[in-house]
Amino acid sequence: MSDDQRRTELSRFLRARRQRLSPEEAGLPHAERTRRRTKGLRREEVAALAGISLPWYTMLEQGKEINVSDQVLDSLARALRLNADERMHLMYLANPRPIELRAKPSDDRPAVPPSLTYLLDQMPLVPAYISDEKLNVLAWNPLASAVFGSFESANRRERNMLWRLFMMPSSRSLFVDWELVAGSLLGHFRAMYTMHIEDVCYRSFIDELKEGSPEFAVWWDNYEVACISQNRREIAHPRVGKLNLETKLLRVEDSRDRYLNVFIPDPNDGSAARLAKLAEETPVTITT
Repeated sequence: MSDDQRRTELSRFLRARRQRLSPEEAGLPHAERTRRRTKGLRREEVAALAGISLPWYTMLEQGKEINVSDQVLDSLARALRLNADERMHLMYLANPRPIELRAKPSDDRPAVPPSLTYLLDQMPLVPAYISDEKLNVLAWNPLASAVFGSFESANRRERNMLWRLFMMPSSRSLFVDWELVAGSLLGHFRAMYTMHIEDVCYRSFIDELKEGSPEFAVWWDNYEVACISQNRREIAHPRVGKLNLETKLLRVEDSRDRYLNVFIPDPNDGSAARLAKLAEETPVTITT
């Protein structure tokens, strides 16, 4: 990520977090509430809560080039009531660590190594797939396709889980609590985007989603951040009925930001039996 890109993203993040926080939520119950032109907190209120000067905070929010200590960032995170994921995001943007310089595997490696496709083949009773940092599904087992909708016949965009949720009505209607699932995936995607902001493929993908989904455009500007996505999935499956699935997201070591997504059925409400029935009806060919 270039310094200019990082500072621009930091500016957007701080402004979004300041504007979403009310004086009452920030611990300012007696703040004057009439004739407020600013949604949420004013800059001077954030600066006072964090114990820093207004000119310094203003420069930070405007994306100016300034040095920031971890102590000051901690104070700012507390003032803005950031959760753990948001605090990590702030630290990364304001004071990036050497993680950016970590070695990347050679580009001549396969997108999904045979060992991972073999692993998928050994999980016939749970939906599982391999995704990348953009939420593209790279390989999947038959049950994943049977549960979430066909990946085999999908084009490149339609194999992206975020695209499916915002752009494909058939996928959207699958999830009982669509907003929770979509928000979780969007927060994870945002965190990954920040770490790969120099990748132009992200920008074109985001622009396509904003153009095709006004809902996505609004949510993107709200700037939600989550570093992992492990919310439960409650699915209204058209063939076997309700499936309650616990999400497990595991990063694959020594890979180019590859993740193993496994969905484990609730053993107590019949989901496991219904999923097993679906597995019996599904061919057993692994696809990448």
